[in-house]
Amino acid sequence: MNDSFGPHSSTGILYEFPLRDATRLLLRLEVLDQQLKHARGYSGRERNRIAAHAVLSALDLVFREDLRAQLLQQIYYLQRNYEVLRAHEDIHQEGLQATLAELEEFRDELTQLKANEVRTLRFDPLISALRQRDSVTDAAMAVDLPMYQWWLSSGPDRRREDIQRWTETFRPLMDANRRFLALLRQRGEYRDCSASSGGFTASITRGHELWMVRVSMPPDAPCFPQVSGASDSSKIHVRFFKTPSGKDASEPYRADFSFRLAVC
Repeated sequence: MNDSFGPHSSTGILYEFPLRDATRLLLRLEVLDQQLKHARGYSGRERNRIAAHAVLSALDLVFREDLRAQLLQQIYYLQRNYEVLRAHEDIHQEGLQATLAELEEFRDELTQLKANEVRTLRFDPLISALRQRDSVTDAAMAVDLPMYQWWLSSGPDRRREDIQRWTETFRPLMDANRRFLALLRQRGEYRDCSASSGGFTASITRGHELWMVRVSMPPDAPCFPQVSGASDSSKIHVRFFKTPSGKDASEPYRADFSFRLAVC
């Protein structure tokens, strides 16, 4: 799911299930990007605390060499697929050209990410101190780090400027990730489905690589979905479970149920 509380559609709750590790990484990066955006506009200490730890988590992802490489590879893959559509007269060519231009634009943005600047940020005194403590549960707290306590007690303008400086370094990656996920989601068209006794199996026509499954549910649904499948699978299985109550674990939801499904 793509934010701390779960994504929402206009009619209910939208669940997103990654079908590959790369998708999971991209969705995590999206969550961190949203946390930073929410925290950056506030001067409160708690919001700034969230932003500082989101920066730490984002850095861990940014320093994964495979993340940027996978993004660039998939952008190239999408470009090739869309280029093939130029020969189809039934395809809206202006929209296709706009999509290709957007892919090229955020491919350029991604290549602008400067590894040296990110490494410099990694050794920022406060970021470095937090990184050392953050590996220990509940250790990255103001009571253990005088520098962190000083920062949280400094003026809101100072904290806001620092957060802006930290996040600006890997902004190209965040922007490229956001736009790539938007294009990825656009590839999956929703269809109305009905689960029988709490289960549903979708047969997939392999027209492109699969990255995620999206399940749209009514806001008052008495159950939640779980999806099993893989990026190279021809079938996706959806099971529904009762919402847990108190100490009781979730049990299968055996009734028939309508929902909407999109495979991207």
